[in-house]
Amino acid sequence: MGLFGDWQRMYKANQRHLEQQGKPSSFFGQIADIPNQMREAADNTDLGLRMSRHLQLTNGEGLPAIAIVDGSWQVGTYANTSPVVRVTARVERADGTEPYVVTCDHVVAAMHMARMQPGSKLGVMVDPLNPADFAIDWIRTGQLGPPPPGSVPGPGAPGARREI
Repeated sequence: MGLFGDWQRMYKANQRHLEQQGKPSSFFGQIADIPNQMREAADNTDLGLRMSRHLQLTNGEGLPAIAIVDGSWQVGTYANTSPVVRVTARVERADGTEPYVVTCDHVVAAMHMARMQPGSKLGVMVDPLNPADFAIDWIRTGQLGPPPPGSVPGPGAPGARREI
């Protein structure tokens, strides 16, 4: 087919890919879409910085607390294949501070999505510099009590633990 035939095939494949994502596929459409791409890149950078801070909080810099989920919903952004979930929760700190309500975004793996239901208790580490932010400590969350229905496979189901 030759160099130009291969180039044309790649160009059409790229156009189909962009159209499937709902993005403009023409040259001028892509130029006009640059502000949206910049905003998306800035959002991803912000998300990465927050994830880094949350790692610091769960590794000893945070204050232990319990967050009781009032509501949660996906915001439409993903980090790798895990959705970003906006959580509204009532935070009850271990240091006796008056409980308060917080809304913040978290990257939640698919295996933890069932724990994001209203009324669920999450073990969290609160940021001492910004009490409106917390990191979910999934190990402590698993120790708080029975998991919500549907989050653990029943006996004999794929992924279930065997009784010893």
